Amino acid sequence: MNFIDSLQNFVLSLPEAIQFLGVSLVAMIPFIENYGAVVVGSVAGVPVWVAVLMAIIGNLAVVAVLTLIASGTREAIVARSSSGSSAGGTVESSPRQDNVRRLFDRYGVPGVTLLGMLVVPTHVIAPTLVSFGSPKTVVLVWQAISITLYAVVAGLLVNGLINLAGF
Repeated sequence: MNFIDSLQNFVLSLPEAIQFLGVSLVAMIPFIENYGAVVVGSVAGVPVWVAVLMAIIGNLAVVAVLTLIASGTREAIVARSSSGSSAGGTVESSPRQDNVRRLFDRYGVPGVTLLGMLVVPTHVIAPTLVSFGSPKTVVLVWQAISITLYAVVAGLLVNGLINLAGF
């Protein structure tokens, strides 16, 4: 049994009346995110458009929390360093942050949120953009647009495959 099967079994193990909540929980997992949750929920029997809505809610909820934490952390660090009590060292960035930074320098917040999901999970993109100094509101609006777009496209594809298969 692979990871996707385990997620589908998780959704199926829930009472039918709350299986849609399982889709939201699945959407909170990095790399599965909204588009994976749409597939998992749909295959588990949740109506496609309910799975899309719940995947958007779940993915956006976790991204919002991470973005707000990153914003608060950045504000605290900036306030501390401007008060003169900084440690004086520089922090090295990770390869993922470097990739996001290159995208950010080239395409800005809209480009990173729309294109970045193809490369890096939203769980990494949103906090990283805030760490670069992007306003949290702008990041959250573009994350909402991107998450919705990807979930709707996944829903259209799954719905098309279900109709094609004759279910």
